[in-house]
Amino acid sequence: MNGHSGLPKLPTSLALLAALVGPPLFVLVPNWLFGRHPALAIQVILQAAYCGLAALVVWVVVRREHLSLESIGVRRPDLTTLISGGLLWGSLYLLPLMTQPLVNALGTDGLEAGLKELALLPVWFRVIVGLTGGIVEETLYRGYAIERLAAITGRRWLGGAISATAFGLAHIPWWGVGFALGADLPFGIVMTIFYLWRRDLVANMIAHSGGLTVAMLTVAP
Repeated sequence: MNGHSGLPKLPTSLALLAALVGPPLFVLVPNWLFGRHPALAIQVILQAAYCGLAALVVWVVVRREHLSLESIGVRRPDLTTLISGGLLWGSLYLLPLMTQPLVNALGTDGLEAGLKELALLPVWFRVIVGLTGGIVEETLYRGYAIERLAAITGRRWLGGAISATAFGLAHIPWWGVGFALGADLPFGIVMTIFYLWRRDLVANMIAHSGGLTVAMLTVAP
């Protein structure tokens, strides 16, 4: 595995595993331990631990791989970052116009159940979930997974394809098959294409966290 770019086998393998498989486990395991309606205090702890996944990946990059954060697309934000992130954010609102027929065809049972779960949470916590969720997922699936899979395979498009697929599948435990494959997968593809084009993870974070936070605020009890 370390034949390309001198990546250390074990740390990179564990970080990739955390990036690709960690998010769905943060839904499946708590559901098994606490049920679908854990106490708010538990959910706050779980969200903090979820953010720890991104922190773990950053630690591996800096301390174990001995690389800069630029190796996962993190660079000093500039005006282009803000503009491109904002434009991507705005363009994402057009995506449902294309994906909604597919979601309807695949089924929305999981979507309705997920929205009911979110509606039970206080607004302040939903905002935190939106802001942190986009940052964490972009770090895991775009910044780290794409870059390391590209280094391992020698093909950036293949790294992006694997990452986007894993991103879509990771949303099945919470949103169900219909919404995960009909909406989250296309969303992941768009975010992946943008990252491969710009390689500016902060711009991706702006668009993802911005859209997710607005979505969280529109969830009605």
